[in-house]
Amino acid sequence: MLRHAHETQLLPAINVKRVYRVMRDHNLLLERRIKQPGVPRRHEGRIAVKTSNTRWCSDGVEFRCEEPQN
Repeated sequence: MLRHAHETQLLPAINVKRVYRVMRDHNLLLERRIKQPGVPRRHEGRIAVKTSNTRWCSDGVEFRCEEPQN
């Protein structure tokens, strides 16, 4: 949002590291979740949904790029 606002007002670019540092100094960053090495993410095959009779699904799409036959 800051970058977009500066671009529309033709102001100089924002220093991302400075923004991060200011946010860190004012405790505005989210806590980082620490990954536990060697421990896989637990998944029991059940996905919670907000309403009944609803399922999550995903589609797999594959595009093959082959060289043309001469």
